[in-house]
Amino acid sequence: MPSPSNAQTLDQFVTHIFVGEYEQAMQQCDENVKFVVFRENPDSQVPIYGTHSGKNAGIEFFKNLAKMFEFGEFVMKESIVADNYVIRFGKLAHTVKHTGKVFNSLWSMIVRFNDAGEICLYRMHEDTAALEAAMQISR
Repeated sequence: MPSPSNAQTLDQFVTHIFVGEYEQAMQQCDENVKFVVFRENPDSQVPIYGTHSGKNAGIEFFKNLAKMFEFGEFVMKESIVADNYVIRFGKLAHTVKHTGKVFNSLWSMIVRFNDAGEICLYRMHEDTAALEAAMQISR
């Protein structure tokens, strides 16, 4: 049986995340996977910002994401596959649970795979100003 492509692995990963199967999602990842969300450094007002290293940190990150948002629309518009990378673009609309406000954003996802076909870097980029407005954060 042929091994799944990197794009198929990413599809499986995202599917597991959106249904709360975090341990299964991490099975698609390298032991030292890094999840970088919006910014590399943590932020006390937005707990999902920063670099989350390793599978356990990835599980905690996605659990925090589910605590923050009622997931709504998450649509992929474009996908680029090259070498060990999958780059995707789309749009989303998630409701911030503690404010009831909708976070609308275009997004891009850059995912790097190791030679074994495991996710080793997952970078997510979205409109942080829109996120912080939906969270009612003032800077």
